[in-house]
Amino acid sequence: MNVLFIYLVPLAVLLLAAGAVEERRTARAATVALVSFALVMLVYGAIGFGFQFGGIGLINDAEGLQALVREWSPLDTILGAGWGILGLDAFGINFVFVNQDITNLYLYHAALAATAVLMPVLALAARVKSRVLVIGAALLGIFFYPMAANWVWGGGWLQQFGLSTGLGHGMVDFAGSGVVFMFGGFATLGALLGYGARSHRSVTTSANIPEFPSAHLPLFMILGAFLFVIGASVIVFGDPFQIQNLPTTQIQLNLINAAMAGLVVATLYGWFVSGEPLAMLAARGAVAGVVAVSASLPFIPAWAALGIGGVAGLLLPLTTYAVERWIRADDQALLVPTFGVAGLWGLLALAIFADGTYGVGWNKTGVDRFLGVAGQGVSGIFTQPPFTPDSPGQMEAQFFGVLAIGLLAFVSSFAVFFTLRRIGGAPE
Repeated sequence: MNVLFIYLVPLAVLLLAAGAVEERRTARAATVALVSFALVMLVYGAIGFGFQFGGIGLINDAEGLQALVREWSPLDTILGAGWGILGLDAFGINFVFVNQDITNLYLYHAALAATAVLMPVLALAARVKSRVLVIGAALLGIFFYPMAANWVWGGGWLQQFGLSTGLGHGMVDFAGSGVVFMFGGFATLGALLGYGARSHRSVTTSANIPEFPSAHLPLFMILGAFLFVIGASVIVFGDPFQIQNLPTTQIQLNLINAAMAGLVVATLYGWFVSGEPLAMLAARGAVAGVVAVSASLPFIPAWAALGIGGVAGLLLPLTTYAVERWIRADDQALLVPTFGVAGLWGLLALAIFADGTYGVGWNKTGVDRFLGVAGQGVSGIFTQPPFTPDSPGQMEAQFFGVLAIGLLAFVSSFAVFFTLRRIGGAPE
């Protein structure tokens, strides 16, 4: 599969968000997002990629990556090996062709970096000065997103948690529930609160029934949802270093099950409280289901994918109400519940439903035997016989990952947009 198909993912997120923007402001929001996307691609390749993958050769055996072994590990002398924080090599990879492996890795992960960083931009695009958004996106794409991604995918401490602490297989995030989508959702929340984008509209009707944001361009949202499902499959099967012997049909079934369960549950909830099916909830319900299941696609049975997607679809309207009424963040595009909350749930769900049948030696943990059982892979609470449940080890690893990535995303984005607001970025 051509690695460039991965760019369907940021396009899908843009369409989902654009559908919630007033029609007269859609063109401006889309243009600012496009400029931010281009800038993030450039700065990620120049600097961010090196922070994310400068030490990838330490945990990836691909021949073309063996030169990338510089990982900053300030705690190694105290806690032992496996506590990497940042990579320190492969800077400027978009300016010079080194080899095919490294270039494909950049092209693939630049799209995921842009997807995460675009979310706070899209949440603020219709009401904040363009220069603020472009600068904010660049700062997140240069350093903060690459740091989070290094921890989980680049040889960092969360990826090696199983080896260094004995907690499960370390943090496991197969296709970006946490690294990409939860990071983007929590960065959006930080940006909204840091910039002071507070909700001033009524969130309930006179009957105290939740009132959801309007879908100004519902066809954009529906198209975005379909593209996102396709894009999620590209994240899995378009990876230039795709893992061998993937359960391909099982992954596809799990992806569709989660998407449809999320769509149905979210739509039925909205139908029940408002009296009609809502395009906003239907489209985002499908996306939330995909986001949630992305962490665990090959590790869970089909029935679990239905449950994970259904819970994500239910959490979508419930947390939408919480974000609006309790946190008072003006998240008109519902990016926080669709991506942030669903991604958080998906990371924890893996530690519940992973059945041990796949993932032997994941993150170089349990290569020969895991929990005393030969051939046991990533495991949660509900494992298949003869595998042993890994509880609470895998849940603890996932929890630490949620805490670390969520805090990094929220605090860094809050600080960036709070600072930009104070130095002259008042709303337009």
